[in-house]
Order: sequence, then C-alpha cells, then structure tokens
Amino acid sequence: MEQVELDQGIDAHTLKLTRSAANGSLECTLCPRRGGVVARLAWRGADGTIDLLRPASDWAMRHGSANDMGCFPLVPFSNRIGGGQFTFEGQRVRLPLDGDGNPHVIHGHGWRAAWTVEDATETAVRMVFRHPADAWPWRYRATQTVALEEDGASLTLSLVNEDDTPMPAGIGLHPYFPKPPGTRLTARVDGVWLNGPTILPVERAAVPPRWAFADGIVMDRTVLDNGFTGWDGAAALDWPTLARRLSIETEGPFGHLIVYAPPGEDYLCVEPVSHMTDAVNHPDEPDAGLRRLEPGEELRGTLRLRLQPLTR
Repeated sequence: MEQVELDQGIDAHTLKLTRSAANGSLECTLCPRRGGVVARLAWRGADGTIDLLRPASDWAMRHGSANDMGCFPLVPFSNRIGGGQFTFEGQRVRLPLDGDGNPHVIHGHGWRAAWTVEDATETAVRMVFRHPADAWPWRYRATQTVALEEDGASLTLSLVNEDDTPMPAGIGLHPYFPKPPGTRLTARVDGVWLNGPTILPVERAAVPPRWAFADGIVMDRTVLDNGFTGWDGAAALDWPTLARRLSIETEGPFGHLIVYAPPGEDYLCVEPVSHMTDAVNHPDEPDAGLRRLEPGEELRGTLRLRLQPLTR
C-alpha cells in the first residue's frame, strides 16, 4: 500500500477511506492514535446513509475514548481478567486496575493506546501497536488492517509474541452496531456463561429461549452482557426499518461470541472473540479458548461486515 496523508478534518489524527460500492459508496473514518478505532463506517446512496457501525458523535471525535467509537481492537485478551491477576506457567501476574471503579482489568491494551499507521491507500489502512514488557511481562506486536470491500468492510487483527518465552494470548473485536426498532440478531451458539455480580462467568448453561439466537431474536427489549460458547463464526443483524441485513462473517480463532445489549440504548455489541471471559483463570475449561503463543508465533483473525438487501 502507498502512504497517504492523514486527514485534517474534525480531528487531525483521523484517516478517511472511501470506495465505490453497489449503488453508492462506502466511507470509513479511523482514529489510529485513539486506540486503533473505527469511528465511522457507512454506506451512502441515493436513498440516504446507512451506518454499518454506530457512528461516533462530533463530541466523541474531539473528546471521547475508544468506547465512544464504532469498533476497537481487543489485544492481548478480550473482556475481563478477574482482579487483574492470574498465574501462567508458574508466573504470577498482577495487572494494575483501570482506575474507573471496575474491580477487574478489561479489554487489554490496544484500545487505550496510540497505533502507528504503517501503510494506507484510499481504501485500506494497516496500523501497528507494539507493547513492551511491563506489568504484562511479555513483549508483543499487534497489527490491524481495515479495508473497504465492494459490499462492506473487513477488519483483520493479528498478535505476534515478540518475547523470549510463551505468553497467554487472545484477540477480539468490539463493534458497536446500530439498533433501530425491530433489529433482529441471528447467530448459532451452543451455550452461555451466566455472570456473577461483577460480570465474571460463574456458571455454564444451556442457551435459554429468550437468547435463542439461532431462531433470530428481536433485540428491542433484550438486555444482556454475556459470553456464548460454540459459536460458528457467523451472525446477522436484520434492520427491517432500513430493509437491510448486515452479515457478520469471521475467519480464524473466533469460537466465542460476546453480546452486549444495555438497557435503553440504540446500539448493541456483537463481539467475535477467541476466548471466554477471564480465560486465564479458567485453565481447566476445555474450550476456554486461551492460546499459548510461542515466541514469534502469530494469532490472526478477520471480521467481515457485508450490507445486503433484506429479503423476506
């Protein structure tokens, strides 16, 4: 890819991608220095604009953090580590808490760090984050490539162990999707982790009927923040008021799915992740998903979002 200039728009640290698409165009705004985030991803056509991700507000673009944006990367782990503490191959690790009242450490490092743009064109960007050994005592490199495609976008995330010893590893992506009235989520999973009071998993259970996503669940009144097991890597969001379906397709290690649907909000999160929440503290779970990444070894996965007409 050939290097392009950073856009000097609402935030001098943004990149904007554009690509012609069926009956319109795709536009994407990235903020590499604010956690390697996608701030906006939209299709524009004669009938108007459809946001594939929840668009960051102008305020968020100036003052917000990664969780005010459209999507951010999860490295070197997803979701929570209980109390910020775990033991890996005899080594006790204590991570500093986030300082926001959360009793756990959440979402890893990448979403709070500046990423460096390595290559960029009008339709794709590759950015990198390198983590030195600190309280997380392993060096690693994360690379994220965002590319516009004919009918949507792809986000590829990789994690390479640059240390001299094996490290525990996981990756994921944290997209926020619009939730217009009637939004229906479809996904195939085989189980769910029920949470304790601080959103740590405490009990594996069969998926209850109210979360039977294989049959499609209207999300208007659904409230949850849970990890699902046995995901086959595909899901869909139907938006009847927009006459569109957003297909969610993955490649790689994404066998777990986090669904976050807070009450009273006009968005929901459908997060492809490689492991269960607090996987480092559940070594006896056969499908916990945590990887033992050898020096020089890579963990890689891709999320594709495709906008399609909604057919009945």
